[in-house]
Amino acid sequence: MRFSAISLALTLAGVACAGVLHKDDFEVGIDPVLQQIKVEYDPDLFPFPLPPSDFPLLAGWALDDPGFVSLDADEQVPGEFEPLPAGRVIGLRVLSVSSPEFKVWDPLGPGEPGFQIQGSNLWTIGAAPFDRHPVWHIDSADPAYDPANGPWSVTFELVDLTPGLSVALLPSDPVTVTFIPEPASLALLVLSVTLLRRR
Repeated sequence: MRFSAISLALTLAGVACAGVLHKDDFEVGIDPVLQQIKVEYDPDLFPFPLPPSDFPLLAGWALDDPGFVSLDADEQVPGEFEPLPAGRVIGLRVLSVSSPEFKVWDPLGPGEPGFQIQGSNLWTIGAAPFDRHPVWHIDSADPAYDPANGPWSVTFELVDLTPGLSVALLPSDPVTVTFIPEPASLALLVLSVTLLRRR
């Protein structure tokens, strides 16, 4: 009896941790009626605060959260939001950004030429199951950077990149989300700029 209670507690704790682990992510599945890629997320998380960048080539603020997580079978809503079909390769297309200093990077080379996700340069997330994270970046070194431009928004869609298919899944509806610098780090930047101007 004691063993069963402990096992149940550990199972519930694992489920809770899994929920916390992916609570900031975009969950990806399909609308089975429309045969369309579907993205669900918590809109209350946005504008999403980015911390000062830890990436060597990225000035400003950057983070590899939120990411993209494939929907698990035990989280599906039958007939409305179901897991991706096996083998379907999903890609991220950035449709627009509110200002050019907001950038989205392939995690293989943030800041390196050719790794920015923009225009025809898509990022291949892969086939389910996946838990992949691009890098979201407010570039303070970009000539267009101005704190007044924020919050910064990006609009993207997910597309079916599976090769050799006669009929692909329809692209997801466009998703628009916003990002801001962490309030504390932005305040420090404004203070430093003010002090420099006074000198």
